[in-house]
Amino acid sequence: MKKIISIDHGNRLMKSIHKVFPSSFVESKHLPSIGNDVLSYEGKVYTLVDQCLPVISDKSENERYFILSLFAIGKELVNDAEIMYKLTQMNNIQTAGSNKSDSYIKVELLIGLPLQHYETYRKKFEKYFTDRNGIIQFELNGRPYSIRITGAYAFPQAYSAAVTVFDRLKGSNITNVIDIGGFTVDCLQLTKFKPNMSLCTSIYWGVNVLYQSINDQIRSTGGRDISNFIIEGILKKDPTDISEYSEKRIETVTSVAIAHVERMLAEITQKGFDLDEDRSVFMGGGSILLKEYILKTGKVKKPMFIDDVHANAKGYKMLYDMQNSGNKQMNGA
Repeated sequence: MKKIISIDHGNRLMKSIHKVFPSSFVESKHLPSIGNDVLSYEGKVYTLVDQCLPVISDKSENERYFILSLFAIGKELVNDAEIMYKLTQMNNIQTAGSNKSDSYIKVELLIGLPLQHYETYRKKFEKYFTDRNGIIQFELNGRPYSIRITGAYAFPQAYSAAVTVFDRLKGSNITNVIDIGGFTVDCLQLTKFKPNMSLCTSIYWGVNVLYQSINDQIRSTGGRDISNFIIEGILKKDPTDISEYSEKRIETVTSVAIAHVERMLAEITQKGFDLDEDRSVFMGGGSILLKEYILKTGKVKKPMFIDDVHANAKGYKMLYDMQNSGNKQMNGA
């Protein structure tokens, strides 16, 4: 049995078509498993945590994104009733002592990279997964999995997300694609829906940078750091977080966020993107979080938001299906 799984490997969040979780973990056999996702692989135990890790341009340089991919694969497989029935059968076969060669799930991975790094790292990132020989066995939350990665196909991030709203963009001559992630904001101009590589860049105005700025401001007035979770709640105007914190704390968070967004948009404009005349499509978890603040600036005249954090993963599958059907209509990357 074969399963195609799309995974968007972000610096802050991992996204598959159905799941989203932090792009960070710790290795420990002593952390409590209650409420946490726990992965066992090759004698080591990993638990997902919400913390900032350094940005990695070459995502194949260590095992971080492979471990995170196992989390994503397990989470996607458990969503598939037919696959889970097959896994139960496989486990019964292994319990009975059989070594049948088909007692595993064949997995094809659809993955992505920022367009400015795409040609540099694409083949290396694909081989990062396909060079793993034999059957990969792991456990996620106590459930055993046996898989074999039979293929890995990389697609450009941001462009892939834009593909999901092609019908809404196909009449635009020029489109600014702005993907707000954890550390970086990836910007790409599309001309008749084909990437203009002369306007393709990354700037360091992601939401983790915002969180750091907020806590810098709080510390400067004698306060203590607050967690990313609480900051997000205040930015989203979650009633619980709004009611628990002082007006001063809320004002600090929102004022720093507005200043952050204004500086981000100013730098995007300096890079050559016309936010006044051209349609600008915002995507990524950061754009969902900062949507209200972007609109408040009034500096983006034709905004559009893709309010789906899974958009890149869905776009990989759409591009994969088009390539395999021979439809090259949108394959400008």
